[in-house]
Amino acid sequence: MMKNLIATCSDAKYGDFLINHWLKSLKDHVDLNKTEIAVMDYGLTAEQIKRLKGQGVIVQKCVRDGFPNSIKFRDIGNFISSKEYDQVLTCDGGDIIFQENINYLFEQDKEMFRAVYEDVSPPFESFINDCFDKEDIKNIKDVLKGKKLVNAGVLLAPYWRFKQLCEECNSLIKNKTFGPDTVAINYILHRENFKELHSKYNFILTTSPHPFYIKNGSFYLKDGNKIPIIHNAGGKPFLRPIKNFGYGENRNKLKRFVYFFVKASIRIINKLR
Repeated sequence: MMKNLIATCSDAKYGDFLINHWLKSLKDHVDLNKTEIAVMDYGLTAEQIKRLKGQGVIVQKCVRDGFPNSIKFRDIGNFISSKEYDQVLTCDGGDIIFQENINYLFEQDKEMFRAVYEDVSPPFESFINDCFDKEDIKNIKDVLKGKKLVNAGVLLAPYWRFKQLCEECNSLIKNKTFGPDTVAINYILHRENFKELHSKYNFILTTSPHPFYIKNGSFYLKDGNKIPIIHNAGGKPFLRPIKNFGYGENRNKLKRFVYFFVKASIRIINKLR
């Protein structure tokens, strides 16, 4: 039976979080008998690599010649080019934890891209002009005009579609700095169509309209159900709404001022746009 793949990337700065929180929460909640885990290595320490490999994780050494999120699709594409999987799930490795089993996502809408909209879309147009060829900019703007933003922090696709996405992302993004990966992925997904997942599968705390609460280090929706995937997004550390973010009872304190300030700012900017 063909396996699935969960892929992410990391460097030494986020390597301990990846091992102690991302990977531990994933293994505690997700049945991985049919799934391989691969980490694109952009500067992990020898000790971090040893710990990952000791837990059955594939560590792929990569050249860090750009911002990791903008080059990881190139490198995941290279990694899977000599392999074959059923489904591929890629997600951020430095600000995400898992709280529930998500195996069933691999079995639903298997021929489509699957991803989560941000309920309030942060501005991303500034990444277009400096990172893409002029002939591509018009196509990107035409496709994305009036569209909500897909968050690229969690993306699921059949192997063949994901392989094509990796190749196109690498070709489209000329300046592989912070930000253009989001533009490229949004362009491809909106052009090709995709299945929208519920926001609980990439729960971005500052943009989701769904009320949540934290109890004993875990995140819950208002109805008392645990949120499957938590994403403490923020770009800069001081903009991330959760202090001591991670997996465990003594983690996760809401930074109320930051949370409400960022949430309000994004909404204001969105209205002005």
